[in-house]
Amino acid sequence: MRKIITILLLFFSLILKAQDPHFSQFYANPLYLSPSLAGSTNGGRLIMNYRNQWPEVSKAFSTYSVSFDNFFSKFNSGIGFYLIQDRAGSAGLTTTNAAFQYSYNLILSDYWQVIPAVQFAYGNKAVDFSKAIFPDQPPKSGGGSGSFDRLSNEQVHYIDIASSVFLYSPKYWIGLTVDHLAKPNYTFMNEDAKAELKYTFFGGMNIWSERRRNVAERAFSASFRYQRQDKFNQFDLGVYWHNSPLEIGVWYRGLPLFNNAEKSSAVNQDAIIALLAYDLGPVRVGYSYDITIGSLGWSTAGAHELSLIFEFNQRARFKTGGRRPAVPCSESANPLNSVGGKYTRKKRRLY
Repeated sequence: MRKIITILLLFFSLILKAQDPHFSQFYANPLYLSPSLAGSTNGGRLIMNYRNQWPEVSKAFSTYSVSFDNFFSKFNSGIGFYLIQDRAGSAGLTTTNAAFQYSYNLILSDYWQVIPAVQFAYGNKAVDFSKAIFPDQPPKSGGGSGSFDRLSNEQVHYIDIASSVFLYSPKYWIGLTVDHLAKPNYTFMNEDAKAELKYTFFGGMNIWSERRRNVAERAFSASFRYQRQDKFNQFDLGVYWHNSPLEIGVWYRGLPLFNNAEKSSAVNQDAIIALLAYDLGPVRVGYSYDITIGSLGWSTAGAHELSLIFEFNQRARFKTGGRRPAVPCSESANPLNSVGGKYTRKKRRLY
């Protein structure tokens, strides 16, 4: 069973038009979720993420991410950078993406702000064909099959563009990201197979919070994420309970109202995600585990994911004055952690 999954993993990774890396803790990887979240704290932020998907399958998916962003008050703007590398299969299929992001904060009213943003990215895909095993390859073959003959490049380079918008108030937030606007062609085959547009729609609400000394020490929130690319859909729905310094989250990933595309009688569902996070001053450490409830069952052993967030040069007076702090990934699902729910229009110097 594991060998079959490994072979299919490699084969479909090579022939699919697009397969973007996935993170269950998407709020703990905000720059990958939306360019609008670049500069979404009151200073600088460094984030590292690691995901080990299907650990029981030999050389399945391993994804690494590091990102940095900063808010520049003088220009009311944020910038961000991220580097993501995803490895899959026995042939070492490696996808590397590096991106630069720019966001701008617009005040609509005393309660609403909107942040449009743009992203420019460079990507590379590489694979070692000598280690590849194909479903149509003869046993103990030295290579050569219908699939192998169609492969022409061991590396593919491409440029891509994304744009986003993020709208939020003291209680609600909603965002939209459109990726692959340049429709890059990163197939290993000698043919035109451009990536389809990817839409990410996310949002949520701060249901309840309790503050002490201008800090949300207890909070309960709910949020969602919906992604669509070509004919593929994914929906995440979950809740967070924060009781400083501890946070617990539970998520469901799947589309229970839609049938599986391959088995019309089967419910389309993937996993239940359990999250545990802890705040150590300016550092937040998070761990999550995907409990597979789909057709693969326990044979893959789910997925492990770690996140580390370090915030620095944060200015507390901006928070009490109304500047947006970190996105909903800790303390509260409220993108605005201000007392009284009012925004400030004071100018802040560049640091």
